[in-house]
Order: sequence, then structure tokens, then C-alpha cells
Amino acid sequence: MRIRMAIMAFLGNFAENIQMLTPQLNAIIAASASVKSSQKLKHMLEIILALGNYMNSSKRGAVYGFKLQSLDLLLDTKSTDRKMTLLHFIALTVREKYPELATFWQELHFVEKAAAVSLENVLLDVKELGRGMELLRRECGQHESAVLRGFLGGSEGQLERLQRDARTAEDAYNTVVRYFGESPKTTPPSVFFPVFVRFIHSYKDAEQENETRKKQEEVMREKLLAQEAKKQEKVGGGSHGRNKWQQQELIAELRRRQAKDHRPMYEGKDGTIEDIITGMAPSAPLSPCPGPASHGG
Repeated sequence: MRIRMAIMAFLGNFAENIQMLTPQLNAIIAASASVKSSQKLKHMLEIILALGNYMNSSKRGAVYGFKLQSLDLLLDTKSTDRKMTLLHFIALTVREKYPELATFWQELHFVEKAAAVSLENVLLDVKELGRGMELLRRECGQHESAVLRGFLGGSEGQLERLQRDARTAEDAYNTVVRYFGESPKTTPPSVFFPVFVRFIHSYKDAEQENETRKKQEEVMREKLLAQEAKKQEKVGGGSHGRNKWQQQELIAELRRRQAKDHRPMYEGKDGTIEDIITGMAPSAPLSPCPGPASHGG
């Protein structure tokens, strides 16, 4: 009786389980593949690594990788005037020097969906479906039933596809996690993928805030230039043509200076962080953290 109840539950829930588990496995497969293969993400991480090496160069030697959780710290490091974070600076530099990287997040597919998946539970559910199918096969072998045999014929192929997807998802996830120097046993998708989700959201926010700040600075700059022009008119008196020319030259010079001096400065040794970042070759190799011996960011 207990076996028959289990078979009835298996039959009743099979279609729903297939429908629920398949998208979760597909999300893990797509997210794992896109994160590992994204060249734009790779170059973004190279820039961050170069920046981290520059800022820490007085404390230790160069490192060749960093823990992904270090991406969360980019919002904690602020410029000396406390107005911008390191992530704002990176977004600003990328937009100006490597604009093709600014849309790196478009290469990362299904990371938000994958972040919500408990791969361990999904794999257990797939195994449970396999046990249920085996129970059904044994029942069909012992008791002839057209209904059970018809269900078996229509559902075995679906389960085999799901089991293949489960193996693919597990392999793809293990590969991408190890590529970034983490362990699949200690870093589940619910920890790994949210790092990228947070980074994408924070990066987009930083870009938007940079744009807002730029517009505000332009308004303030024009206001100051207008005030300076009025002062020059009062001082100028008679020779209108010459003063007009001087006024325009002054305004142009002020604009050049302000455009040049808008960069924030961060605590560090002599030189500018921008020089370190923009001096990099975009194709420089990124070395993901080599497992347990990896360097912290």
C-alpha cells in the first residue's frame, strides 16, 4: 500500500516537478557559461586587479587574483573628498577610456535567476525523481497496467533529459566556480552569483550617479563662468572689443582647467590611479584565484 501511494504521488507531481526544475537547471547552465566566457567581465576584473595592486603596492607585492567578494568593497573605498567611491572612479574611467566595456553586464545571462537557485536541492529533487521512476518500472514489471505503462513510455524521455541537464548544470557550475578560485562545496550558486548581481546593480548606480554629478557640475561651472564674465565687464569699462576677447579667453581657460581637474584623488602613493588603469593593455591576461592559496582582494 505504501509503495502504491508513493507511485501515485510520483505520477501526480511528475509534470509539475519537471516544469519547476528545468528552468532552474537552465539558469545555472546559462549563467555559468556566460560568466566564464564573458570577455568584457574579464577585462573589467583586470582593471580592478590593476587598481588594487596599485593601491596596495606600498603594503605588499603584486597579486595575480582576488576573491570575488572583494567586489563588494569597491563601494567602501572613497576619494579623499569622500564624494566618490572607487566604483564611481572605475565606472568613470571605463566610460571614458574603454566604453566598449561599460555594457559588460549584457554578456552575463540569467545571473539573477541562477542566484536564487539552490543547486544542491535541485540535484536532490532530480535524484528523487529517478528513484520514483525506478519504483514505477518495478511496479510495471510486477503488475501489468496499461495506465502505468503509458505514463512510463511518455515520461522516461523527459526524465532522461532532466538528468542530462542536471549533470550539465553541475559540471558547468563547478567549472566556473573553480575558474574563479572558489570551491563548489563551500560556494553554492546562492553565494557565487549574487556577487555579480550586486556588482552589476552597483555599477549601473555608479554610472547614473556619475552622469548626474557631471550635469550638476556643468550647471555650476556655467554659473561661475557667467559671474566671472559680469565681473570682467564691470572692470573693463571702455575698450569693449578687447575686453570681450579677453573675457572669452578667460572663460575658455577656466573650462579647460575645470575639465582637467574633475578627477577625484584617492589615498595612495605618488602618481595617479588613472595612469595605472589606462596604461593597461585591454588584452592583458587575468589570472583567477588559484583555489585555496589565492590572495585576498
